[in-house]
Amino acid sequence: MGFFKALCKYSAVLVLLLAILIGSLFNDNTNVLKQVGLFTYLDGVQMARGTQLRGIAPVVHESIPWGFTENGIPDLTNQTVLITGGNSGLGYWTAFHVAKHKGNAVITCRTQKRCDEAASKLMEATGREVRTGVLDLSSFASIRSFAATFLKQQKDLHSLVLNAGVMMPPFSTTKEGLELQIGTNHFGHFLLTDLLLPLVERTASPKVTPTVVVVSSSAHYRSYPEGIRWTLDEMNDESTYVTNLAYGQSKLANVLFAQELARRVKEKGILVNSIHPGVVATELARHLLVRIQGFIGASLTAFVKEKILLRVLWEPRDAALTQLYTAIAPDLIARKVSGRYFHPIARENMPDPHAANQTLQHRLWQLSADFISKH
Repeated sequence: MGFFKALCKYSAVLVLLLAILIGSLFNDNTNVLKQVGLFTYLDGVQMARGTQLRGIAPVVHESIPWGFTENGIPDLTNQTVLITGGNSGLGYWTAFHVAKHKGNAVITCRTQKRCDEAASKLMEATGREVRTGVLDLSSFASIRSFAATFLKQQKDLHSLVLNAGVMMPPFSTTKEGLELQIGTNHFGHFLLTDLLLPLVERTASPKVTPTVVVVSSSAHYRSYPEGIRWTLDEMNDESTYVTNLAYGQSKLANVLFAQELARRVKEKGILVNSIHPGVVATELARHLLVRIQGFIGASLTAFVKEKILLRVLWEPRDAALTQLYTAIAPDLIARKVSGRYFHPIARENMPDPHAANQTLQHRLWQLSADFISKH
């Protein structure tokens, strides 16, 4: 296979080249590039199925005001916020901000050890205890077990932040036999939300507006051509599995789910929004780095990660502000903003055209509900 054909086939290489391009801008020419408006242009680039680059990295966002900052976080006393995948990255920093502002943060992790380590760090950093729960979103049994325990222990739930996820692994399946990415990122969170939604509904009152936040990605613009593969056989077909497109499918499913849920709970006083946090320096990209390593070797990959990627990506503490905004921001809650999609930092954006299709929203909901009812 020729060089250019290889570039077209392997998205990991394209991602690497983009990272190198952006990293190269951190030199004496950066101010010149700002003056000619390169970064402003990149922030507004229109791709085939939507705006993909808006807020993707700090340098692209630099000349644009943030829609939310740490100073905008209110006193969260007596508010309970549940964050899936709260032991690292965006989930950890979302919990940090909640705890720092006197909220009751609850984090879930795949193992108790990870939870204990994160809770200890959060206690040291904020002075507040953070509750934990073991939750494996690739297992319906684990989800049901966690939800049953949580519902016994908790009398209210002000915000549910669906943050955990898996990105671009080799083909594998969940405990129920679903392709891992859509099984974890969508079906797992769908079931968890279904089980906890009655508690969220009971928390709602004329004075209390609960929220559900679905962490998606701009990758949802790059799913399979049909958007979602509509049969389980197609979803689970290893022979046609494309790791980045399957990830995009799962992230599109997140937005479709958020849109449908927003409509279903509108009259119950619950707000539902989806977000793209930007490209963030977290562990989520570990599978992508493995793919890159296969092309350029371990040493060069380590150099790219340390000297380029970590210089251009969002810090998790800052990137977490977009999902925090949709979870607890007084302005968003006062305006009853729901069924929207946001990019960094807390800027509303247009999702992929597939995401606005109510027929697709309802179809995915029914597919998910039917599968879960049989498992």
